[in-house]
Amino acid sequence: MVNNKDIGRSLADKAVWALLFNILLFSVFGIFDGMPILSNIAYALLFGFASAATLLAYWHEKGGSFFILALLMPLLLIIVSELTSFIALAWLINGYFFGFALALVIYKLMFLNKE
Repeated sequence: MVNNKDIGRSLADKAVWALLFNILLFSVFGIFDGMPILSNIAYALLFGFASAATLLAYWHEKGGSFFILALLMPLLLIIVSELTSFIALAWLINGYFFGFALALVIYKLMFLNKE
């Protein structure tokens, strides 16, 4: 049986690769589309970060409501964002996963290296 904390540890170990992949995608989007809508990127990073934080709270057995909050984050992100084109949605999704991976890297650096 896998411990819930091991799930977070496993994801945090792979998060650096996810950050690098997201940076590569940001570069590709920048070549094709130029500058993204900055408020969308800020929202995406914030909601991705918050989603990872709430999932980590759930995996550390702080309550099932954190799982529900984590599932609501992408929906809330779509609601508050300004989606003018399909590429704007691609920027948004990539920013969300960048924020998610960033939260996992910070979690790894702050908490997992102490164990």
